[in-house]
Amino acid sequence: MKIIKTNRFSIITLLSFLGALSAFANATFTPTGVIDMIPTSMSDDASIVVGTGPFQIPNLYYTETSGASIIGDGCFNGLPAISGDGTTVLGCHTDAQGNENAAKWLGGTGWQDLGSERGAVPCDTSLSGAYGVNQDGSLGVGLLWRVHACEANAGYWDLINGGPATVIPTVFDGPASRANAVNASGNVVVGWLDQPTGERTAAKWVYSASGYLEEPILTSSGGFNGEAMAVSADGQTIVGGAYDFGNSAWMWRSKTGVQPIEVSGGGASAMSTALDVSDNGEIVVGFSRTGRQTHGFIWINGEGGIFLDEYLANQGVVVPVGWSLNVASLISADGNTIYGWGVNPDRVIEMFKVELNVPANYRGQITHPYHNKMHGSSQFVTSSDRMIRELAAKKDQN
Repeated sequence: MKIIKTNRFSIITLLSFLGALSAFANATFTPTGVIDMIPTSMSDDASIVVGTGPFQIPNLYYTETSGASIIGDGCFNGLPAISGDGTTVLGCHTDAQGNENAAKWLGGTGWQDLGSERGAVPCDTSLSGAYGVNQDGSLGVGLLWRVHACEANAGYWDLINGGPATVIPTVFDGPASRANAVNASGNVVVGWLDQPTGERTAAKWVYSASGYLEEPILTSSGGFNGEAMAVSADGQTIVGGAYDFGNSAWMWRSKTGVQPIEVSGGGASAMSTALDVSDNGEIVVGFSRTGRQTHGFIWINGEGGIFLDEYLANQGVVVPVGWSLNVASLISADGNTIYGWGVNPDRVIEMFKVELNVPANYRGQITHPYHNKMHGSSQFVTSSDRMIRELAAKKDQN
């Protein structure tokens, strides 16, 4: 009887979970036909997606009407980012001296180099890398190589008034840091900070009268979390990976602190990273990895996390045989549209789109919605970057 009772409970739990997920009726899956594009950022309304190739080159710009176009050769510092209003794109550009810079797209294949702090010295050929830009395109954030050779810290660029970049201060002088994302107004910046003992931990900087001040993102017991990947428009929700330096993705909310994001089907050994969050914090996307097996996931507040392909199957959506949905990279401001990448039936990397057709109560309610989520660099390799490169290498072997 005990076994029967346990099985019955499991079945009821599963049916309840699937029934709850079925509230998002009429979801759709669409292969974009764009090969070797890793989506890294999109406009609030999901009409424009920017990204790069599996090896961080070139810089790519995509719309459903025009498809993907190359807007620059790109390079290995930073990742393409677009403002929420779609007017400003940042990427990587090699200057006349051969140094790799954060740069602002001028249209066509033209770029304005943004440089680093005044007097900065390149580390080999690296000078700076952009990872995020705020809603109206007035502020860019990323990583700066500094005056002392090969010293790197989070920093920002004033994209309206220009001038050298500004370093974002940290509590500890010396360890590296990086800004991965910024909220709509620019008053909350998130990313990572190396501790003096070497651990790479989640970082949050909040703007005040005296500039940006670091605020820790710790578990309730004071434990560290892995780097922060994305922040909501109002700065009240932040997501990332390695909760308490374990395998779970995590979510920080201003009222509840940090909580793990569990993904059904991944198993205890699966390592999950949250890459993006809708503006109201109700929907999170990312990926789970076990060994070399990688699955994109979706997490819905109150309903939990599940692999994206399983979620779509539960909705009756037919994903063509042979597709692997490896990473759910981006979620739109209103939580309705996902862009990600996977391996198609021809065994090549292809960008895909999922429309959730979410009910109104899950849609963002922010006046100026914005979320920007960047991950990875050539110097400080994150789990998502490493996975992209390994999969690309595997593809080349096939």
